[in-house]
Amino acid sequence: MDLSACIGALLPEFILLVGACVVLLAGATPPARADQGPSLTGPLALITVLVALGVTILSATPAESSLVPGLLISPLTGYVRLGGLFIGLLLVLCNLHVPVARERAEYFSMILFSLLGLLLTASANDLLVLFFAIELVSVPTYVLISLSREDRRASESAIKYFFLGAFAAGMMLYGFSFLYGSLGGHTTMIDSPHGPALSTATAALGAGSALATIGLLLALAGVFFKMAAVPFHVYAPDVYEGAASPITGLLGFLPKFAGFVAAAKLLAVFHWDAERLQVVYWVIWIAAALTMTIGNAVALLQSNVKRILAYSSIAHSGYMMIGLLVGPAIAGEGGPMRDGIAAMLFYMVVYGAMNLGAFAVLSAIARRSEPVEDLRDLEGLSVRQPMLSLALAICVFSLMGFPPTAGLLGKVYIFSSAFSVGAGHPFATPLIVLAVIGVLNSAVGAAYYLRIIATCYNKTPSETEDTTPIGGTALRWGLAACTIAVLILFLWPGMLTRNARPAAVAVSATQVETLAQK
Repeated sequence: MDLSACIGALLPEFILLVGACVVLLAGATPPARADQGPSLTGPLALITVLVALGVTILSATPAESSLVPGLLISPLTGYVRLGGLFIGLLLVLCNLHVPVARERAEYFSMILFSLLGLLLTASANDLLVLFFAIELVSVPTYVLISLSREDRRASESAIKYFFLGAFAAGMMLYGFSFLYGSLGGHTTMIDSPHGPALSTATAALGAGSALATIGLLLALAGVFFKMAAVPFHVYAPDVYEGAASPITGLLGFLPKFAGFVAAAKLLAVFHWDAERLQVVYWVIWIAAALTMTIGNAVALLQSNVKRILAYSSIAHSGYMMIGLLVGPAIAGEGGPMRDGIAAMLFYMVVYGAMNLGAFAVLSAIARRSEPVEDLRDLEGLSVRQPMLSLALAICVFSLMGFPPTAGLLGKVYIFSSAFSVGAGHPFATPLIVLAVIGVLNSAVGAAYYLRIIATCYNKTPSETEDTTPIGGTALRWGLAACTIAVLILFLWPGMLTRNARPAAVAVSATQVETLAQK
C-alpha cells in the first residue's frame, strides 16, 4: 500500500481528523483568566473545514479507486465532500457563539468528528466500515446536544437520543450479520471488481432470499433512525426542542445525509432490483408515505417553532425517500429529473442550507434574554429585525418549495424522477402514487410554513416584549450564506447537479448490468 497515495486520496478526511485532534488538544491550554476558554478553538475549526473544502474544490472529481482496504473513493465521495463540507462550514459559523468557555474545544472537535464520519460514510465499501462511519457521525451529536445548552431539557434530550440511537445501531449491526451470513459468509466487502463481494454474492445466491430480506430490513431500520423516518421518528421533536438551535440545524443534516448515503449503498448491494425485493420496496414505500404525512399533519398542531421545524424535517425525509425508491437512472439517460439518487443528493444539500438558515434565525434573536422558540416570540419580527425576518422568510419559502428558491427545484427533481420511471419498471405505479402523495403533502405543509411567515409580518409587536439580536457577526455571516445559497442554487442548480449525476452513476453500475440482462 502506497502511504502517500492513500493520504492524497483521503486528504480532506485527514485534514478533518488532524484538525479535530488539534482543536481538542487546544482545550488543554489553560486560559489567561478563569472566565475565559480556549478562544482559538472556534477559528481553528473554521479554518480546518475551510481548508478541507478548498482542497476538495481544487481537486478533480475522484475516479473509482480502492487504495485503502474497506474504502472506495468514487464520484459519490467527491459530491458528499463538496456538499458536506460546504454545509459544515456554515454549521461552524453558526455555532461559534454557542458553547460556554470551558467547553469550546470539545464542542468544535465533536462537530469536526461528526463531519468526518459523513465523509467516510460516502467512501465506505465494507459493512463494518460503514457501521463505524455512521456511528462516527452519530456519537458526537449525543455530546453536542448536552453541551449546547445549560438546560435540563438538553440533558434529557441527549439521554433520550443516546439510548434510542444505541438501539438503532444494534438493529443495524444485527441486520449486517444477517446479510453477511445469508450472502455466503465469505466477505463483508460491499463491492469489488477483483474479488468476492456482497454485490456479486446477491447475483449468485439470489437477492430475494428470506434471510437477505430480513437483514436488509433490519439494516434499513437502523438507517431510518438517522433519517428520522417513521416509525423511528419519535425522538426528533423532543431532541430538536432540547438542543440549541444551531445544533438542531446540524442534527437535521449530518445524520440524515449519512443515513441516505448508507441506504443507497445497501440497496446497491442488491442491484436496485425492485422485482426481487418487493417486500423491502413496499416497506420503504409505506414508510415514505407515513413519514411525509405524519410529519406535515402533526406540524400543523404545533406552536413551538422548533417542533414545527422538527416535524418539517421528518416530512422532508419522506420526500427524499421517493428518490431512494426510484434509484439511479441508467448511465446517460438524463439528469436529476430522471435520476432519483441525483435528485436526492441535490435535495439533501439544499435542505441542509435552508434548514440551518431557519434555525440560525431562531438563534440570532432573543426575548427576555432567551433564544426565541415559540411562534408568539416572532410576532412583529419584521418591524424589530427586518433583515432577520427576511432571511427567515426566504429559508421557510425554500422549505415550502416556493420560487425563486432552491427548495422548489429539489421537490421538482424528486417528484419528476418518480413520474419519469418507465412502464417497464416493476414499481412504476406505486412510485407515481407516492409522488402524488408527496405533492399533496407539500400543499399541506405550506399551511404551517405560511403561518411562521405571517406571524413575522402580520402580527403587531408587543410593547413590553422586545426582541434583541444575539449571536455576533459569525452567526450573521453564516445565516447570510444560507440565505444566499438557496437563492443562487435556484438560478444555477448546475453547481450541484453536475456533481450529483456522476455520484449517482457511481452507485448505478450494478443496476445497469441487471437491467441489461432482463
